[in-house]
Amino acid sequence: MPGEITPAQIKRIHALKGALKLTDLQYRAALEFHHVFSSKQLTEAQADLFIIELEREAVAGGRWERPWRKYQNLAGRRGMATPRQLRMIEAMWAGVSRAGSAAEREAALNVFLRRFEIAGGMADIRFYDVRRIVAALRAMQTEAAK
Repeated sequence: MPGEITPAQIKRIHALKGALKLTDLQYRAALEFHHVFSSKQLTEAQADLFIIELEREAVAGGRWERPWRKYQNLAGRRGMATPRQLRMIEAMWAGVSRAGSAAEREAALNVFLRRFEIAGGMADIRFYDVRRIVAALRAMQTEAAK
């Protein structure tokens, strides 16, 4: 049906919710402003507006960088994580990290990533086995949800 929220928009909303560390009550209150109780009830246009609102708040709070810009200079490099994978790891980390500022979160992520270093490899997120990192972050999300 035209005008329905897209799966990509739902993912973006929930990534921003995690980056902002919104409680369920805060998230539902934000949705209520759009006269819905679930993101799936938003129209495509409403979802675009909601994403803009959440992004603006997250960027202002240092919890989000506009994803289409970050890591774009690394696109197409063989043997490295893609810009999209790198952004996904950062978004997942923002959801499980207890660090307050963006700088603290980045430092904590770098410490976390050292567990995945290849012997003799560089301590740079672009060189890690993304599947292992994502699996570990998903386990952390599951544990945090308990």
